[in-house]
Amino acid sequence: MKRNLIALSGVFLCAGLAACGTPKDAQELTQKTIQYRCGASGQQRLAVQYTFQGAEALNAKVVYNKQSLDLARDNSSTADMVGNTFRGSGFTWTTDKLTPENASTVHGNTLTQEAPKVINGQKVVVNNILAKDCKVVS
Repeated sequence: MKRNLIALSGVFLCAGLAACGTPKDAQELTQKTIQYRCGASGQQRLAVQYTFQGAEALNAKVVYNKQSLDLARDNSSTADMVGNTFRGSGFTWTTDKLTPENASTVHGNTLTQEAPKVINGQKVVVNNILAKDCKVVS
């Protein structure tokens, strides 16, 4: 009886330790908020809350100039191969490649806003740069 109890305890201990070593569920949502300083002298401040599903960035909530911008990840962009692009409501935020593990060290690139302009008599949409060279605040 004692031997069975010891064997059973060992099975539960192994199962418990195996559960601790199991990687996070790829469907699990996590969030990270990162503070940035942008511009040549770091005078512009920007905060971004990223939502990840597993290792993939899904969206970014950018707080800039007292505005909150909800931006979804744009996987169709060719720039997304080397970084992340988030778009919404005429705004675009680009970063280097993000994961939940490296988000606190990866710099942002630019925040732009679409604006209609007339060039040579034709109405076109241009991207005005609102913030660039955004570095993580440690």
